[in-house]
Amino acid sequence: MNKEYLKRYKITIETIGPLFIGSGHEIGKKDWVLDRKANTAYIIDETKLFGYLKRRNLLKSFEKYMLYNGKGLYEWARENNAFNDIIKQAAKYSLDCDAIAEVNTMKGIKTFIKDGYGRPYIPGSSIKGAIRNILLSKYIENDTNAMTRGLYQALTDSGVRNQEKIIDKEFKAVDSKYFRTLNRENTKSDDAVNDIMSGLRISDSKPLEYSNLTLCQKIDAKLNGDTSNMPIFRECIKPETKVELNLTIDSTVFKHDISYIEGAIEQFLTNYNEEFLAKFREEKVYNGNIIYLGGGAGYHTKTAISALLKNDAKKVKIIGNIINNTVARKKRDEHRHYDDYKLGVSPHIVKLTEYDGELLQMGPCYIDFSEV
Repeated sequence: MNKEYLKRYKITIETIGPLFIGSGHEIGKKDWVLDRKANTAYIIDETKLFGYLKRRNLLKSFEKYMLYNGKGLYEWARENNAFNDIIKQAAKYSLDCDAIAEVNTMKGIKTFIKDGYGRPYIPGSSIKGAIRNILLSKYIENDTNAMTRGLYQALTDSGVRNQEKIIDKEFKAVDSKYFRTLNRENTKSDDAVNDIMSGLRISDSKPLEYSNLTLCQKIDAKLNGDTSNMPIFRECIKPETKVELNLTIDSTVFKHDISYIEGAIEQFLTNYNEEFLAKFREEKVYNGNIIYLGGGAGYHTKTAISALLKNDAKKVKIIGNIINNTVARKKRDEHRHYDDYKLGVSPHIVKLTEYDGELLQMGPCYIDFSEV
């Protein structure tokens, strides 16, 4: 059967900064140890640890310590002269800690997504989700009627309760307007089966090695370049890591060609740079075929709100109030996003991490599409 309507491409992703795609799980501080001399974190295998403790008759000591002590596994191992044995006999895998600014602070680690065999990989859904948001931004910018009265009210009414939920509801209608246009028989207009993105299929990447992972600490940077180390640790794919995924476009469903997607990616990046990143004098501004992926990449890489408000004189104030409403009430005066408009950018923080002695943005990646 002739399937000329199917267009196949190889997607090549190369990380520029550390990339975090979360699994939704966290390694507790009692489930990993840090070798400060080697600057290496060891993730512990519970079964192997149990076997080691049993052989050493340390089970009762360990259980008592874990139940009644708020410290981590590292402290117990040192007190019982067991550190070297544990990392040799009970480690599941290790992570280099070049990206950790504070090696003395033991916290939980947010883990990178892994397959059924425990190997890290990049899911195609992450690439597809980023492309969807980029296309939505392009559709909105090209449509003078994109902003509805209900959506603008949701975006600007910062005093209403549950503003996030109201915005999400209004945004779903906008999303459906541009994406759910197939009008299949016996379906409702906003049913998922009518989504044009069903014609764009992206495979998962092949599994990566543990050696491709590094441990990163969240760092917030202000407009003037001042930084703050945050108590959030993440497993991340290292910079300069290449992965490949397969893309299939069903041209009977998804009507755009690959050049349209490439153009949308470049336009989105240009807007991101002009409206946000260029405001931070210390930050490197990337150009060309760059896409921001994963967690920690920042607010403007995940939403089309900036495209909706592109020509609104109150854009920064509106976005600042939206972000302010996502912060716990007792923390709002500390973060002061409601004053972002005075600084000319919202949020007034860019999210970074440290790797190999250098401060890097989270999530920027080169992306290339080649026909196969």
